[in-house]
Amino acid sequence: MCHRNKKPSAMELPPSCKAAADKMEQALREEELSSYETARLTSSAVDTLSDAEQRLSQELGRDIVLVAYESR
Repeated sequence: MCHRNKKPSAMELPPSCKAAADKMEQALREEELSSYETARLTSSAVDTLSDAEQRLSQELGRDIVLVAYESR
C-alpha cells in the first residue's frame, strides 16, 4: 500500500490508467455539456473573465482559457 502526503494526480497514473481516466472524463464532459449552453455575459462579465484568464496565465506560465456555460 502506498502512503502519500499529497492527493494523487491523474498525471501520476500509469499510461493505461490515464487513458481510461481520459476516456471517462470525455464521456462525462459530453453528458454534462448537453445540459449547458454558452453563457450570455455582459461586457463587464467578459472583462472580468478575461482579467482572470490573464492572471492565471501569468501565475501558471501557461496559456489559460476560461469558458462560461449556463444551464439550459
